[in-house]
Amino acid sequence: MKPGEPVPDLIREGLPGRAMDREILRLAIPAILQYLLHTLQFLVDTRMVSDASGGGDEALASLNLVSPLCWSLTTIFTVTAIGAGAVVARRVGEGAALLASRALWTSLGLATLLGLLVTILCIFGQDAGMEWLGRNLFEGDPQARARILGEAGGYLFWFLLLFPIRAIVVTLESTVRGAGESLLPVVGGIVSNLVNILGNAVLLYGLWGFPQMGIEGVGLATGLAPLVELVLILGVLFWSRRRRISLSIPGALRFEVAQARQIIRLSIPAFGAAVLFHSGFIVYQFAIFHLDARSMAAHRAAIAIQSLAFLPAHGFQAAAASVVGRLLGAGQLDAALRSAYRSTILSLISIVPVIILLFAFPLSLVGFFELNASTAELAALCLVIGACEVPFLMVTETLTGSLRGAGANVSVMWITAVGSWCFRVPFAWILAYGWLGLPALGLQGVWVATVLDWVVRSILCFRVIQKRRWLKVDV
Repeated sequence: MKPGEPVPDLIREGLPGRAMDREILRLAIPAILQYLLHTLQFLVDTRMVSDASGGGDEALASLNLVSPLCWSLTTIFTVTAIGAGAVVARRVGEGAALLASRALWTSLGLATLLGLLVTILCIFGQDAGMEWLGRNLFEGDPQARARILGEAGGYLFWFLLLFPIRAIVVTLESTVRGAGESLLPVVGGIVSNLVNILGNAVLLYGLWGFPQMGIEGVGLATGLAPLVELVLILGVLFWSRRRRISLSIPGALRFEVAQARQIIRLSIPAFGAAVLFHSGFIVYQFAIFHLDARSMAAHRAAIAIQSLAFLPAHGFQAAAASVVGRLLGAGQLDAALRSAYRSTILSLISIVPVIILLFAFPLSLVGFFELNASTAELAALCLVIGACEVPFLMVTETLTGSLRGAGANVSVMWITAVGSWCFRVPFAWILAYGWLGLPALGLQGVWVATVLDWVVRSILCFRVIQKRRWLKVDV
């Protein structure tokens, strides 16, 4: 579709028949491939660090300490991407190409400002934060604890310093997908991940005359890699006008205050949901940090493998958001509701092979890493528990994508609050440490609590979708 052309007929007609499934899969499959690349990078990082440390628990423990913090920062402070994706999808569905392009450009400006703010605040507060972590980390050898904190702190410094690049890229990916572009983010992700893996290897091992920076080098490579994707995607958007969205349209490079307000309005409840989830996630993580280095290492390995299940979840979430947003922009409310259900069904079908792998071959999967025997057994047990949560994860993430595509982020916020703070957080501590007279399950109890969280959230998401109020949110 060229900029300025009318909305495609199939969108105007509500994607009849099998056209809806084809459109969902057209968007979901490339997104899954991109997330697969991210996961492979995650797995390769873990394997590289494990190999460089000779299979010791401390290096993986430091990576497990800092990775959730970086993930939380990214998710919380790139929430403008959620609002921007919904606005761009709605404008594309309305056939307003110029407004869609301006919404994209405006969202990049907001992401830049937010990213710089995060960098300034977090860099100045990093030392205090690491000191606080040191006081609350697992009991044990103080020298081991100091080494874990030192390596984690080096990784975190570079990640924070380069955070604005990541904020811009996450927002750019969301808006491009919202417009219905499926392949461009994948190509950018392929190049970015290859650069990241190469950079990790060079700086972790000190190849080709570069300094051997260890885990700090992994943090530097991870922070720089999104720059390649940013340059690539922006170059294509500036150069080509034969796309669903383009920055080469005259007047596209304008920061619109009205659209900025709309993006912020939609992003505020998304920000609330992110804060609620990740504040709970930090408390949940401390249930792991208070165990021991073995549990932390096992958790890192298990979560790296289980992240395979997140691939279709994130892919179908992105597809559902784009399809719903464009259908609502075209005035097709019934089709938007139908797309929410179809996306969920397709996502559940896609995840069956992953569930089988997690149930049937947990030890073989864990064998990808250089782990001590007892650590590997614990990680494998966690994978079996994690397999139980996967169907509920798929339902929740896909329906959440539909709600976000419609701009219904308030519903997502309270669903997140209930699942995280009423189930995941309290049960992680209760089951791990045997509170309320229950047996102490250790790391397994933490993983059981996660299953409870996704079960509850999937039920609540389904109830909200059924009520249909989300179809009438003004964007």
